Amino acid sequence: MNQQKKKISRVLEIAMTEDLSMYGDLLKAMKKSLGLPFFGTRKVAAALLKELIGDISGLDYSADDFVSKGKDKLVFEDVKDGKVRLFANVGKQHKAEPGDLIREIVKRSGIDGKNIGKIDIHQSYSFIEIPEQYAEVVLLSFENVRFRGVRMVLEPARRKKKEQ
Repeated sequence: MNQQKKKISRVLEIAMTEDLSMYGDLLKAMKKSLGLPFFGTRKVAAALLKELIGDISGLDYSADDFVSKGKDKLVFEDVKDGKVRLFANVGKQHKAEPGDLIREIVKRSGIDGKNIGKIDIHQSYSFIEIPEQYAEVVLLSFENVRFRGVRMVLEPARRKKKEQ
């Protein structure tokens, strides 16, 4: 892969795994300075890419060039009505409440809290419903997270095994 594609892949990796809320605020301020209500964010992002990777007129690419391949593909067993259930290792004993979990997800992944579905909090764990299109982003944004002093693990929930 050439240097430009490596840089693009790194940008996507950062977008998926890091807390970019400070940069989001800066982007909003930059967009506001352009005075373009609808396409300002897109123009600023395109300008940043141009500055980062240079002229791409000769670059041959497709969306498939930046998709992670191989064994890293996440499998979601518990999918219903376009939502996946995620398992979190924090619950009532950690004083976890739905609002806390929603805030943590929004802060780390950048998705809108309104997209988060049902949250079931048990004694030592919780289940959280997320639209399928955001599930991978949410999971990737939860590496090395601490919640009230506990290392928080978020992973795809497994389907309950049916008794025979």
